[in-house]
Amino acid sequence: MGAQLTLLAGALALSLGPGGCAQARISTPDANTSTSTSTATGTGGTTNPASTTANGGASGEGGASGGGGAQNTGGSSGSGGATSAGGSSGSGGSPGSGGASGGARGTGGNAGSSGGAGGSRATGGAGGNTSGGASGSGGTTAADMAPDVPVDTGPPPIVYALPPPNQNVNQFNIPGCQSGVATSPGGGNCTPGQNACETTKQGAQVLFLCPRFMLFSDEMAQAATDDGNAGLNYAVVGHDADTGGIDGNVTISCCQCYQLVFSLPENVAQENGNGASAIPIPPPLVVQSFNTAAGGGKNFDIFMGAGGFGAFNACDPNSSKTSPSGKYLYTGFPSEGEPGSGGVNAATQITSCSSKSLVTTASLSATTCQTDVATACAKFKSGSTTMTTESIRSCTQSNDPNSYYHMNWKIYAKRVECPTHLTDVTGCKLASQNLPAVNPAVKTPEQAAADSSFKPGYTTTTMQDCCMPTCAWQNNTKGQGLSLDGQYDSFYSCDQNGVPVTDSSTSDAGK
Repeated sequence: MGAQLTLLAGALALSLGPGGCAQARISTPDANTSTSTSTATGTGGTTNPASTTANGGASGEGGASGGGGAQNTGGSSGSGGATSAGGSSGSGGSPGSGGASGGARGTGGNAGSSGGAGGSRATGGAGGNTSGGASGSGGTTAADMAPDVPVDTGPPPIVYALPPPNQNVNQFNIPGCQSGVATSPGGGNCTPGQNACETTKQGAQVLFLCPRFMLFSDEMAQAATDDGNAGLNYAVVGHDADTGGIDGNVTISCCQCYQLVFSLPENVAQENGNGASAIPIPPPLVVQSFNTAAGGGKNFDIFMGAGGFGAFNACDPNSSKTSPSGKYLYTGFPSEGEPGSGGVNAATQITSCSSKSLVTTASLSATTCQTDVATACAKFKSGSTTMTTESIRSCTQSNDPNSYYHMNWKIYAKRVECPTHLTDVTGCKLASQNLPAVNPAVKTPEQAAADSSFKPGYTTTTMQDCCMPTCAWQNNTKGQGLSLDGQYDSFYSCDQNGVPVTDSSTSDAGK
């Protein structure tokens, strides 16, 4: 299997290495040109997954409004009207008119006020009873609600919408920039962004893959809920355009979206190799392509915690595979399955998780297996508590028996219109292509097989190499003729603390 992608800033040549991992070589045309590179990974099957790389409660409202005191009856029939209390802000009501009827209904205190006082003593009318009207009960107030008892409204929603990607660091070279000339575009720094997986450029900010894109991150989970797709999971993938297949006439896959329905795991999780899965089929994924040269147009390389290195490593400072920039996203990283053997894959790297060379629900669920997986995943360490926590969760959850994405799978695939909130997380927003929307009702391989819009014959692998992805360069999106939503023209890239680098001067920031 091989793949080749020619980019504006250089060429990426791929050749399949041992174990099904694709190797990549970077060539840089000149010192002022950044090269966007990617690595491919093996497709599904017995091959361990490898990775892709790329450079390239509520506020107290006082009393119930208008719900004031009980109806005052005032005097008995013929008595003078009772003075109705229960007016706004606790003032008494206006005097009731004399006659047969009692006092008027007292209005409760305004919202936020104390309740009105009870009805005052009625003035006796002719032949009337001199007893006062019934006291009107005031409106319920905030004080009546025991303010010392907090109201549990649950955790606040995850805020993930950001300004567009920074329009300097997402370009190979800033047009019109003159190196060292402060008055030229870019202030004389013509290549301000650098992929962590390429050699150092003078004055450039070293950039990484964003952890917020990770399968099971807080941002992805919240986005799926907000899009009405809570029964599915969101992720990003490396994928080469399957021109003439599910990608139609698309020639570069950057920012395209797909719905993936899982069908059959690799041989190690098939019962007697007879085509029946020995583990539960994980929920479908809705994914966006963030990386190219990812194993061919039939493969989707899923980004998850400890998913596996490919040709590069900008994650682990202690690995034998070093980063060309000398920079790493983490200070500690799981060593299992690295480099080049698929990362923390319970099926192949955790010996306590298989039974007689077969991975089953029972073997994955065993206490020893889950303990060993948790121990491996807990090795993530970084300068950001959030990044560390999300990475550990993604690693453990992707090895969970009921959501076991961390192996090669055969799948059904369909290109779809990108969900709004998925692109809020990633930063790359394509203009409408009049494609079908995600169909959350299609969840099983049987349902996908019965729907002709889903196509069989596709596979998944897994990755995490921490390199800035191909589609984080606008040269590979807008520069390739994609129709994009304003400056949301590439994936975000992140700094060493996992924080997206944005164009914070944009007027519609945060929308």
